[in-house]
Amino acid sequence: MESTRSKTEVWLIGQHITEITGAQLPSRGDVLRLFFHGHNEHKKTVNDSASEVAASVISFWNKARIPTITEKSIGRKVVDLFLMWKGLKKNCTRTTDTQRKKEETFCDELEDLFDVAHPKAMQLLTIKEDRAFLAAQREKGRRGVMAGVDKKIACSIKRREESKSKQSLQQNQASSALEYDELCSSSETESQSSSSSSTSSLAISPVVSSSNRKRATLKVITPELSSTLDRTGISHRSALRIVSATAASLDQARAMNWREEQATSSCRWMQKWPLWWVPVLLPPEKKEGGEQGKDLDDGG
Repeated sequence: MESTRSKTEVWLIGQHITEITGAQLPSRGDVLRLFFHGHNEHKKTVNDSASEVAASVISFWNKARIPTITEKSIGRKVVDLFLMWKGLKKNCTRTTDTQRKKEETFCDELEDLFDVAHPKAMQLLTIKEDRAFLAAQREKGRRGVMAGVDKKIACSIKRREESKSKQSLQQNQASSALEYDELCSSSETESQSSSSSSTSSLAISPVVSSSNRKRATLKVITPELSSTLDRTGISHRSALRIVSATAASLDQARAMNWREEQATSSCRWMQKWPLWWVPVLLPPEKKEGGEQGKDLDDGG
């Protein structure tokens, strides 16, 4: 048993740990003990072990509802702490006063907070108790502990998040409706310029002659079409543009077919009812006054 413990014991750090526990935010020693568990026991690389530790640390801080830096930045801080330990370990055979002071300082700071809070955490925290807890954890000895979940605060946070998500959804819907309306307008303009006899299939009811003109839109994208576009990876903006261009093209094709049908029907009518040329006797041309009188005399 003692031989096993000696194998898992790290110089200045102590025994490995498999997870971070307790009612306080993780200390520098907790971070290094968890790091060496993955690095020494499971033979993981420095970066992989640091990434796992960063994920555990940020999960623990989220329980305290304290904003933190990014997980990638936490991983870099873990690597820096490991390199600090590695530099001391490299000179552990030295017996100078400088080396001993460095080791004592390092061991004394192992119980300090591994601070990964956001630079503006104090301004971002809206609950007074959370700000007081963070300030106490930053003190020497990490004064204070995390209590159980406050149901009143949890309900307040839940309502706030639901309200934010609802506002975000409404804004997205309004933005999508505006884009759709603009695309419908552009489709109508293109259709009118290409063919005066056709109107855009995207949409619009006849204009009502009133002071307040309202335009009703027609739902073009059906659930079947929407699912097909999702499977092909086409965004809603691109889908609306495709539908608009397709509608304008169909209007042009419909107008051309109509003209061809009219021309064909005219040809069929002429084949069915041919024109016959009938000779018509025209009256004799009138001559000048003198000659006309002469003819009359001769006739008498």
